[in-house]
Amino acid sequence: MKSRIQDLETEGDGNGNEVPSLEDEMASGGEDEGVDNDEEDGEEDEGDEDEDGNDDDDGISDQDEETDQSNKRKLVDQGGKKAKSAKVEGKDGGLYRPPTMDELNALRETQTLYHSNLFRLQMDEVLAEVSMKDKHRQQLDQWLVQLSAFLKSLPASSEYQLNNTKWMEEKGVCNPIVKSMPEARGTFLFAPPTNVEFVGSFVSSTTTTRNTTVDVMITLPKECVHAADWRNGRWLVKRTKYLAWLAVDLQEKTELVAGLNWTTHLGRTVRPVLQVTPSGGVGKKWKVNLFPVPPLQSFKATRFSPERSNLQPEWFFNKDEFKGKEHPPTPQYNWACAVDVVMPVHLSLIHNVVSQHLNLAQGIKLIKIWLSQRGLDKGEGCFSGHMVTLFVIHLLQTRKINPQMSAYQVFRNVVFALSSVDWTVKGPSMCSSPPDDGPSLEVIHCLYDVVFMDPSGVVNMASTLISADYLRVKHEAELALSFLDSSASDSFESIFIKKVERFQFSDQLLSIRLQEKDARQALEQRTAKYQEHTMDTMGDVRRLVWSSIIKTLGEGLGDRTLLLVPMRESPSVWPISQSPLKLQWSLVVGLVLNPTSSWALLTKGPPADDPEVEKFKTFWGEKCSLRRFQDGSFHEAVLWGEPKLSMGERRLIPGNICKYLLNRHYKVTEKNLHCIDKQLERILHHPHFGMDYEYATGEEATVSFIQAYDSLSGKLRSLDLPLKVAAVQSTSEVSRHTRVYPPLPKALQMSGRIVEACDDHLQFSGLAGLSRSFNYAMDIIVFLEISGKWPDDLEAIQAIKTEFQGKMCDLLKQDGVTAVLFPKFLQILWEGHFFRVRVCYLREIYLQRLVETPEGDWREQETRAATYLEKQIEIIPRYTTALASIQADHPSFSGGVRLCKRWVGSQLLLPHLPHIAVELLVAYLYLSPAPYMPPHTPHVAFLRFLHLLVHTDWKTTPFLVNLNEAFTVEDIAELNRRFISQRSSLPHMFLATPYELRAVSNTESSADLDRRYKLASTWTKNSPSVQITYRCKQLAEAALGHLNTTLLCNNVNTKMIFRPSPEDYDVSIRLKVKQLSRCEESFDQTSCTAMHITPYECSPDEIMPIVMFDAAHLYLKELRETFSHLALFFHDEHGGQFIGVIWKPQALEPQELKVGSLEGHQLVGVKTVKQVPNIEAILDDFRTMGAGLICRIIVKNK
Repeated sequence: MKSRIQDLETEGDGNGNEVPSLEDEMASGGEDEGVDNDEEDGEEDEGDEDEDGNDDDDGISDQDEETDQSNKRKLVDQGGKKAKSAKVEGKDGGLYRPPTMDELNALRETQTLYHSNLFRLQMDEVLAEVSMKDKHRQQLDQWLVQLSAFLKSLPASSEYQLNNTKWMEEKGVCNPIVKSMPEARGTFLFAPPTNVEFVGSFVSSTTTTRNTTVDVMITLPKECVHAADWRNGRWLVKRTKYLAWLAVDLQEKTELVAGLNWTTHLGRTVRPVLQVTPSGGVGKKWKVNLFPVPPLQSFKATRFSPERSNLQPEWFFNKDEFKGKEHPPTPQYNWACAVDVVMPVHLSLIHNVVSQHLNLAQGIKLIKIWLSQRGLDKGEGCFSGHMVTLFVIHLLQTRKINPQMSAYQVFRNVVFALSSVDWTVKGPSMCSSPPDDGPSLEVIHCLYDVVFMDPSGVVNMASTLISADYLRVKHEAELALSFLDSSASDSFESIFIKKVERFQFSDQLLSIRLQEKDARQALEQRTAKYQEHTMDTMGDVRRLVWSSIIKTLGEGLGDRTLLLVPMRESPSVWPISQSPLKLQWSLVVGLVLNPTSSWALLTKGPPADDPEVEKFKTFWGEKCSLRRFQDGSFHEAVLWGEPKLSMGERRLIPGNICKYLLNRHYKVTEKNLHCIDKQLERILHHPHFGMDYEYATGEEATVSFIQAYDSLSGKLRSLDLPLKVAAVQSTSEVSRHTRVYPPLPKALQMSGRIVEACDDHLQFSGLAGLSRSFNYAMDIIVFLEISGKWPDDLEAIQAIKTEFQGKMCDLLKQDGVTAVLFPKFLQILWEGHFFRVRVCYLREIYLQRLVETPEGDWREQETRAATYLEKQIEIIPRYTTALASIQADHPSFSGGVRLCKRWVGSQLLLPHLPHIAVELLVAYLYLSPAPYMPPHTPHVAFLRFLHLLVHTDWKTTPFLVNLNEAFTVEDIAELNRRFISQRSSLPHMFLATPYELRAVSNTESSADLDRRYKLASTWTKNSPSVQITYRCKQLAEAALGHLNTTLLCNNVNTKMIFRPSPEDYDVSIRLKVKQLSRCEESFDQTSCTAMHITPYECSPDEIMPIVMFDAAHLYLKELRETFSHLALFFHDEHGGQFIGVIWKPQALEPQELKVGSLEGHQLVGVKTVKQVPNIEAILDDFRTMGAGLICRIIVKNK
C-alpha cells in the first residue's frame, strides 16, 4: 500500500503486488460497537501467543487451514482473500484453466465499481488484516463460558445503602462515580447475573483490530432492580456498585483475569465501565468491557423519552426552593440510563440483520477503519462503532442500500448519506412508528445538538455529539467522496491507510485552559437554563462549555473558517484501586480556514438601523464601532488592522479574534491560551533588517520584485530592435514565489574599502575589508520574433545574441536606465532590483544535438549541452509559471515552500536535495493533499512536508506532480510502468512533472516513447543519493517528533529544529562571519548587527554595484570541483557559519597507484605501493583556498 506505482488495470493479468498491512499501527483500545464503549487501550501488541505461550498463528485463520486441500481454486468471495490460479493437469489444457463464471462476474463487478483491480485487492487485503482471527474468537468464546460460570456461582449479598462505599474501600476498590453527583437514596443488593453474553461487534463479526475491546452484557436479576430506580440517579449508581462488586470477586480470580481497570463509556463520567483483561495470550490482544443491564420489562423505554424529567431539582441541589415547581426535561440523564435498557433490543436487531449478510459486515468494517484513521471513533463526541452499525441498518431499512451490495458499495453509500444529510438540522430516525406520547423530531432537536434516533424512538444515539463533532464527520465524508471520484491511483491509501494528524489537519490550533469557576460563570451568563443543564449532566458541564465556546468562536469568525474542530483526549483508564482522574478543563480547537475570507481586515455587522445592532455591540464590546462604507451605508463593524498590514500579520487575525472573544466572554487570559499560528513563520522574518515598512514573512517583497519584473518586461518589449521582442520569461525562484528571503529594493552602496569604480560598474579593489551585502539578480530570458536569417553556426548565434544584448543595453541607457553588458548577459538595475537578461533562440537546442559522424554526416543525438539548454529555456519557464499559478490559487504556498527550503538549507542539505526538488514536493502537497484539504497556512505545509520525508519509501514510490493537470492518463500509466521496469536505472527520488515530457509524433513507437520520457525526473537525476534521502528522513523524523510534542506548549522553541550540529561532520571549516555577504539571513547570527534599509531612489550618477557575490558559495564551489572525489561538502547558503566535510569511505581506502591521480595523495607500502589520501595536505589546501574567509578548521577524528 505504500507504493503508488502499481498499474493494475481492470483487464490486467491480475499479478498484483500483495497489499501490506496498515501503516502506523495504532495503539490498542477504543470502544466496542455494541454499546459505544470508547476507552483507549494503551497496551502494546506483544505478539499473538496462545495461552501456553506458543506463537503458532501464521496469519491464516483456522477455517482457512481446514479448507479441503483438493479445492485448488478459491473463488473470490466478498471480503475473502485473493483467488489463486490452479494448473491444469491435462496435457492439452494449457497452463491455466479458463475463468469460471463466478470469476467473470467478479471481474465485471470490478470494472463497474473500482478504478482498477488494485483498489479491490487493497480492500480485500485490508479487511483480512483488520478482522478478528478465528483463533481469538474461539479463545474469547471459551473465556466467556468460564467467566459466565464464575459470575453465576457468586453468592448473593445482603442489602446495602446506595451511598455506602465502606465495603468498596475495605476491598481496595475505589468509587469511579463523578464527585459532582449527589448521593443517591435507596438500597443495593447483589445477586448473580441471569445472563452473560457478548454484544455488539463481536456478535455481528464487525470487530476490527482498530479497537481491540469487545463488550459483554451482564443481565441483572429482578431482585437487584427496583421499579423506581429510574429516578434521581439510582440506576447509574446501582450499575456502578454492581460492577464494583464483580471487581472485588474477579481481582482474586487470577486464572481467569489478568487485570481490572475502570474506564468510561464514550467519555461520560456518569457511566463507568469495568474493563477486564483476560488471562492468557488472548488478553495481550483484546480487552473486555462489562456492561450491566436491567432485566427485560424492568423499565419501559418511554420512561426515558428525552422530553421527560427523571431528576428532581430539590434532590440534586438539596434546596427546598424547587419544591412544587415543574421539573425540567433531562435528555442527557435519560440517555445515560436508556442505553442499558435498549441494549438487548439492539443486540437482537444487529444479530438478525448484520450477522446474516457478510457484505454489510465488511462494509461496516471499512467505515470503522475510515473513522479510526481520522481519530473519530474514540473519546467523547466520537462517532462510535455502534452508531455506525445502527446507521447501516437504518439505510438498509430505508432501501438506501441492499444486502446484495458489495462492501465497497455499502461504504460509498454510507459516506454519501453522511455528507448529504445534516444531523444537526434534521437527523435520521430508525423508528417507523413513534410512540403516541413520544416527542416529535423537532422537539428532540431542541434538546440535542445532533440527532439520530434508535428503533425505540426515545434514545438518541448521537446524544454525546455536539454540532462541531458531527460537522467534522460530515466534512470528512465529503472529502472521502471526492477521493473516491478522483482518478488518483492512491485514493485507497487516502481513505483507509493514511492517518490524519491533528497538527496537519487544522490550519491553526487553539489550546484553551479554563478555570472551572470562570467557565461555570460564563456558561451561566450565556445559557438561560444553566441550573437545568447542570442537573441534567450530573454536574459535569464541560461538554456544554465546549459547545458554548465553539458556538461563540463560530459566531465571531463567521465565514473566515470552514470548520471548527474540537479535539478532546480519549477517555482515561485507571486501576480499580485508584480514584478517577481529576476532570480536565482544557480544550484544543482546530481551525480549518477559508482562504478567500480568513484574512479580511473587517468584520462587518448589521446596518445602523437594524434591530440586531444591540446584540452585535454586546457580543463585540469596545471593539465595535459605526463605520461608513463605499456604498454610503452605515454598519457596525470591527477593524482588525490597517490596510497596509502584511500577509504575515493578516494570518494572525483569526487567532486574534479567538483570543479577544475568549477573554471577553470566558475570562481566558493570555497565559491560559496558546495559539499555533506564527511560531514557525518567524523563521521567514529578516532578523537583522530594520526597515521603514513591515517585511513580515516576505510575501510583500516577492510581489514587489515581480511587479518590477513585469514593468521591466514591458520596457523590453517596447525597445526598437531589429527583431521585436516576442516573449520575456523569468526563470528565477522569485517568480515562483519560492526564494526564502526575497530581496529588497534598497539604497545602493557606492563606496567602500574593498570596491572601486570601473567605468559603469563597481569591482573589487583587492584591498581587505568587510564583506558587502548580497545583491540578488533575477534571471530573465528574452525570445525574439521568428526570422529565417538566423545562422546555423553555434558560434555565430552566440555572437548575434551578444549583439542584441548590446543593442538593448544602449537603448536602455538612452532612457536613463542603469545597465551593464557582460559577456554572457545584460545586467539591469530597475526600480532597485537587479536583473540579468539573456537572449535565447529555440532552434539552438536542435543545433546543439547535431553531432558529426566519422563519415562527415550530421545526425541528431542527445548531448549534455542540448539537454541543459532545453531545461533552461523551455522547461524551467513553464515550470515557473505553473508554480506561480499554485500561489495564485493557494496564498500559503509561498510561505510553505520557503519554510521547507529554509529547513532543508539549515540542515546543510541544499543543493544535495535540489531546490527544485523541494519546490516540487511542496507543490505535490497542494495538488494532491489527500487525506486533507490543501494547507492554508505555511506551518501546516511544513509539517506535511516533514511527514512526507519521514513516511515515503522512495524505492517504491514515484511522485508525479501533475502541474496544471497536464498529465494524461496514458502518461501516468506509462510513467508508472517505466518506474517498475526500469527502477534500477532511474533516480532514487523519482519526481516527474508534465513539462519534462517531450512532444512526439507517434506514441506507438518505442523510440518516440523513449524520447518523450527521456527527461522524466530530470531534476533529481544526479541527486539526492540514497544516503542523502536517508539523512533527510532522520532529520525530518526528529523535527516532526519535537514539534508534535512541543507545539502546544507556550514556550516552544521552534528554532531548535533549524540549527545544524557541526558534530555530525568529520571536518568543520569555520568561516569568518564578517566576510559572509548573506550573514543577515541567519536567524541565529549574533555577530551581525542590524542594518537599517533605506528604500531605493533612482540617482542620475548611480553605477552598477557588485551583484550575486557570495564568498562562501564560491569557496564551496571550488572545494567541490577539487575534492568531490574524496569528500562531500555541506553548507547552509543562508549565512551558514561553517562548512561540513564528510570523507567518502571508499576514497580513504588504499588504492592502486595511478600516476595521474596522485594529487592530494601519499604513497604507502613497501613491496606493494598504494596511494591513500593525504589528509593533512588536503586540510592545508582547504586553508590556502579559503585564505581570508576561514576562521579555523576543526577535525573530529584525526
